Amino acid sequence: MLMRLVVIGAGGHAKVVVDAARAAGIDVLAAVGDPAGARTVLGVPVVATLEEVEADGFIAAIGDNRARAEAFDAARRRGLTPVTVIHPSAAVAPSATIGSGTFVAAGVVVNPEACIGQNAILNTSCSVDHDCAIGDHVHVAPGVRLCGGAKVGPGALLGVGSAVIPGVSIGAWAVVGAGAAVLEDVPDGATFAGVPARDLHPEEPR
Repeated sequence: MLMRLVVIGAGGHAKVVVDAARAAGIDVLAAVGDPAGARTVLGVPVVATLEEVEADGFIAAIGDNRARAEAFDAARRRGLTPVTVIHPSAAVAPSATIGSGTFVAAGVVVNPEACIGQNAILNTSCSVDHDCAIGDHVHVAPGVRLCGGAKVGPGALLGVGSAVIPGVSIGAWAVVGAGAAVLEDVPDGATFAGVPARDLHPEEPR
């Protein structure tokens, strides 16, 4: 029997999630979004609230980490079950763990004993090497390269094409800019960018 999924979100990222879910054999019943906006997402009807859909589970398909975390927590409080969606073209090692409600996009590689938290996004063609630890609500953007043993705290954003060397830690709710080369630990809440990556706001309190 096909799992019946509701997607929370109706924007561009929702399109990617709907496409991957279908490729994985999941029946997408609806997307929750603004009914005044798009009426469908890849042919899936857009509804205003979760109450309008009788689904087996949900996935939050919102690119912004804080908004996605809020949507995830709200759906959990309603008693709904988070569903992990993994595109069939992703390569996930059997010893890796993927948290509930996480999205793994096309072309992603997750290597042995990596641990991915809940409600995270591993976006198109990123790679997570052995023994990495990625927290809840993280967004690893397209083309990111995380080397072995790297750690990413909850809610962090790694921008498109950035790279993190082995063993480095990215703090909770930190931001790594597009194309950055991270060679040192990034504190909680910091914004690092450049090659090598440097703190853009070193004087600001965390």
